[in-house]
This record gives sequence, structure tokens and C-alpha cells, in this order.
Amino acid sequence: MKNLKSIVLLVFFNLSCGFGYTQTMDTIQKKHQLFFYKLTQNSGLWVAQNPDYNSNNKEDFKKFILKVHLKDSLQIDAEISGITTLETTVKFWTFSEFYAPDKKKNLFYQRSANGLYYATGEATMTNDERLCEMTFYYEGGAYLMHKDSHRFIDQNTMESLSYDYDTTSKEWILKSTLLWKRNPK
Repeated sequence: MKNLKSIVLLVFFNLSCGFGYTQTMDTIQKKHQLFFYKLTQNSGLWVAQNPDYNSNNKEDFKKFILKVHLKDSLQIDAEISGITTLETTVKFWTFSEFYAPDKKKNLFYQRSANGLYYATGEATMTNDERLCEMTFYYEGGAYLMHKDSHRFIDQNTMESLSYDYDTTSKEWILKSTLLWKRNPK
């Protein structure tokens, strides 16, 4: 009888520990994973024309490049670059984003290519849109609150809207609207 109690106790302990660490995939997680999948399929390479491009400025960016790699079903790694009038590619950002099941949102860390500034933030999903809010930190302690939204128009087109928070007016100011096109290799 003592052995039976020990076995029952051991089974109960293993089940309890197992359930404590088991993650069931909820609807929110599925939305994030689907977004990651859509973003990274067919090479994960996206190109957006700069609507404010000034061809008279040799350092202005004609277009932007987004390269996204699916690290696993819960994480992406990416970089954002620009191509100048002189056809020079300049890398701006690298970032990692992952789904945190306990928070039911994505967390990310973004760093400038030169290492002088970085951003941290969170992303949530609606049925058809990814909403990101982040804070950029600069040398000397300055910071900027920023938010982006990303929405797939179709499987090869994505729209992004970017806003900066104006601390004087206490309003979000639209900074850019980009139309990204998938560019498979």
C-alpha cells in the first residue's frame, strides 16, 4: 500500500509540474504566429518606396528594405535598411520580436546599426492589424514614444503607419505611411 501511495504521489507530482510548464496555444498566440508566418514566407524580403523621396538629395532614401527571418514559431529577427539616391545601402535597425504567452503580446528590442540608440516595446494583434508601441532611447537619456501599425492588404502587400508622440500637444502625429511589397528571391 505504501508503494501505491508513493506511485500515486509521484504521478500527481509529475502531472502537476507538467501542467505548470505546459503552454496551450490560445487565439491571440495563433494570430501572432500567423502574422510571423505571413511576414516571413517567400524569403521574408519586403521593399517600400519612400513617398517623400527627394532625388536632388544624394543621401535621401529611394526605398526601404525589410528582411525578416522566422527564428521559430514564436520569434522573428529582422533588419531595416534604406537605399540612397547613389544606390548605397544603409542599415538602420536590427530587431528581435517574440511572443510572450504570459503577456499575450509580442515583446521586442530594436537597436540602431551604429549602436547609439535603441527601442523596446510591445505589439498586440487585432483580427487584421499588428499594433506596436515602443520607446526610443538616445544617448544622454533623451527618448521618444513611437507607434506603428502593420496590416496585410493581400499576401504580397503590407501597409505600415508610423506615429511619434508629441509631448506638447499630447497627440500622436502621423510621420509616414509606407506600402510594402513582398520581393521573393
